[in-house]
Amino acid sequence: MSKGSGKVRQVINYLAISIVSIGSYWMYTKQWGAVPFLLLSIFFFYKAYDEVSGRAQKRRTAKEISRSTAPGGKKAEIIT
Repeated sequence: MSKGSGKVRQVINYLAISIVSIGSYWMYTKQWGAVPFLLLSIFFFYKAYDEVSGRAQKRRTAKEISRSTAPGGKKAEIIT
């Protein structure tokens, strides 16, 4: 994964919330007020499922592993 993929994902989330907000205003004017709540509940359910299922954790650890490199030279010894 590239370094910027987390930022792209965050921008997409903000964009989705913005679109739903604009759409909800339009739906309220048409007397379809329950539809935005349904759409937001689906979105937040997906986000919660993503966190609970571990896919988000796997993405985070994959980013950490890909950036880290093994240290060179002698490692420190622990003296007890």
